[in-house]
Amino acid sequence: FQSGVSAKASTICCGYNTAQAGKLVVDPAVANTVLFICHHFINDDSLGKISDALAHVGIAFPNVKNIWNCETISKLLANEKYVDDVVLGKIYVIDGIQVNPRDTSDQVFMKAYHPVIISHWLFNAVQREKQKKSMRRVVSR
Repeated sequence: FQSGVSAKASTICCGYNTAQAGKLVVDPAVANTVLFICHHFINDDSLGKISDALAHVGIAFPNVKNIWNCETISKLLANEKYVDDVVLGKIYVIDGIQVNPRDTSDQVFMKAYHPVIISHWLFNAVQREKQKKSMRRVVSR
């Protein structure tokens, strides 16, 4: 990770394809879906409402099941790749189980690594909305 060269940095996520030499390139049709999700989320739609809206307009998830579930949408909303950054070392594996490290000092942050799908402003607005909704759940309990 420290060398700045990692196959993980070029792992495809929704909205991207791979071009020559393993670089990520934007898939415009799917990138619009990412924007759709972000805009619905900051306009106070729940993950379930977003999933329903995607199904209603006929946007299938690009996988075998073609279903957008709440967990997939939540992970998409938290993915910094959409603003052209990559964080390496977010997850590591212990005895076959994925673990989030408590100490982030070993993580490597790579800025401007590939093309942007969403702006930093929109990404930050999504993160603020996630925090706000998370606080609402805590208060309501």
